[in-house]
Amino acid sequence: MFRIPSLCLCLFASLAIADESSKPARLTVAQKNGWAVYDKDLKEKEDAVNKACGSALKSSYDKATYPAFDPMKDRTQSACRSAVSTLVEVCGTADGKAAVKEAVTKTVCRLSTDGTRVSLDAGVLTIHIDPVKSSIAGKEAGNYSWKGALEEIL
Repeated sequence: MFRIPSLCLCLFASLAIADESSKPARLTVAQKNGWAVYDKDLKEKEDAVNKACGSALKSSYDKATYPAFDPMKDRTQSACRSAVSTLVEVCGTADGKAAVKEAVTKTVCRLSTDGTRVSLDAGVLTIHIDPVKSSIAGKEAGNYSWKGALEEIL
C-alpha cells in the first residue's frame, strides 16, 4: 500500500484548480454574435482603408483584453471603428498614404485601462481604448483627435 503525504495531495489539488482557472471562459451566444458583428464591421473599415491607402493591412480586436465582453454594454466598438476609419482621412495626402502603406501592416483594437491612445510597433498599429479615460492622448499634453494622434506616430 502506498502512502501519499498530505502535502502532495494539496499540491495536486492546487494544480488541478489552477489548470481549471487558466482555461478561457466559455463565450455565450450573445458574446459570439457580438464579436461576429464587431468583426464584420471592422472588416468593412479595413477594406475602405486598403482601398484609399493602397495597402493590405489586416484589422482585429485583441479579444483577450475583453475579459467580460458584453455586446449590449460595450462602448469601445465605435472608437475602434472611428480610429481605423480615420486612416482613410490620413491617406488623403501623398505623405499620409505613403506613411500608412509603409508603416502599418495590421491594426489591433484593445481594451485599455491606461488611457485612450495609439501606438505603433513593428507594423502593428494598436488602438488602446479606455472607456473611463476616453479622451485621446498623444505625445503632448491635451486632447487629440484620432487623425492628430495617428499623424503624430506615422
